Amino acid sequence: MKVNTRVRYGMRAILRIADAYGTTPISINSISESEEISGKYLEQVVSPLRRAGLVTSHKGVKGGYSLSRPPAEISLLEVINSLDVHPELVECVRRPEICDRAPECVAHQIWCMLDSRLQEFWRGISLADLLAEFRSQGTREARAERIDETIRALDPADAPHAAIVCRRSHPAKGN
Repeated sequence: MKVNTRVRYGMRAILRIADAYGTTPISINSISESEEISGKYLEQVVSPLRRAGLVTSHKGVKGGYSLSRPPAEISLLEVINSLDVHPELVECVRRPEICDRAPECVAHQIWCMLDSRLQEFWRGISLADLLAEFRSQGTREARAERIDETIRALDPADAPHAAIVCRRSHPAKGN
């Protein structure tokens, strides 16, 4: 299954909003800057999250978006379903009528089973779970430094080049 851009960007946006849960609303501009995503595109991505009741919009100078429920009560499945109208692995899983072979197709049963397990998996992960994982990794700079340390430990001769590559992939703030 390929996760589309809307889901990827929507997940990044809702995690930024979730990270601020219980504080002030997060503006599209703030998300746009921190995630390096176009503000216009973010508006299109956040709109289905709002329609699904996952985020609430706040008007005014200090406006923005906040979660409608605590992060622990919003599953990854809800986010994916709000952003992707066709998140199934194969079209015939949820619409067997589109395939004449579905009733006797062995592969159809496999796809249905896999789809069911994926949905169960996504349902079992909350935004709070994802935030905890993200927070455990530290800042962007700390993650880049851990990558650099790992590379140096593997091959000290390549460490200067590897550090440059890592810094380009994960630039420090202000660079």
